[in-house]
Amino acid sequence: MRWPLMAAAMLLLSVSASASYYTDSATGWWWYQKEPEKQAEKPARKKKPAKPTPSLKDYTYEQIWEMHPDQFQEFAEALKKKAVQKPSEENVKEYFEVQEIARKKALAFSNVAQFVWQKYPELTTKKDYPITTPGNLARIAQINEERQRVLRDNRDDFALIYFQRPDCSYCDEQSRILDWFTNETGWTVKRVNISENPGLAAKFSVEITPTLILIQKGNQDYLPVSAGVISADEIEDKAYRAVRLLKGDISPEEYSLYEFQKGGGFDVKKRRLQDKEQQ
Repeated sequence: MRWPLMAAAMLLLSVSASASYYTDSATGWWWYQKEPEKQAEKPARKKKPAKPTPSLKDYTYEQIWEMHPDQFQEFAEALKKKAVQKPSEENVKEYFEVQEIARKKALAFSNVAQFVWQKYPELTTKKDYPITTPGNLARIAQINEERQRVLRDNRDDFALIYFQRPDCSYCDEQSRILDWFTNETGWTVKRVNISENPGLAAKFSVEITPTLILIQKGNQDYLPVSAGVISADEIEDKAYRAVRLLKGDISPEEYSLYEFQKGGGFDVKKRRLQDKEQQ
């Protein structure tokens, strides 16, 4: 009985081995299947060496005085952190000593700046924006005279379109202000009810009331003056600037420039014009 059992067992092992062979025969190197690559171990990060503790003893006074501003700022910040971390008498004293150097450096710059402004007054804005009371009153008088003159000289070529609505309480207040403006300047103000004329409002992209739009005769361009209630002085000032812009007297980068300020400290094209003259 043993021989038949042994023969059967051997036959079973042979069949199992053959089945395994044929099952795995389509896998492996010959079928371009690579073995999984082993992930390379990441090298351990090296710890950065600690920065040396800063100290005033590392520099002479002259070296600190002549430091580049970026280096000085970094040095002063490091001393502050050291003093906060270990607030000993020496550390805190060093921090305030370097602050004293910074204060003196700033004072030196301020002193030289005052000297340069006095020697080269064209580099300051004191001529165009005096801070003394008489000078400031004279500046305001020039502004008012120039705005009124420009509006007066151009009132026949420009007009304001005033968009309003009957149920707009803000419009009531703006209407009273506009009455004063027209009486003072003689300008034409065309009033438009956007409820009755939505097409015109859409043409000028008006969605808010009250709104003021400045237009020029024979020119398709226009410029909004305001959206919401503004004072008579603001209407005068913005209309004045809009007129000069649409006429080409100024560019957007010169929008706040008055005529009497040309060539001065507020004239953004002053240096550019000088360069052209030299070429």
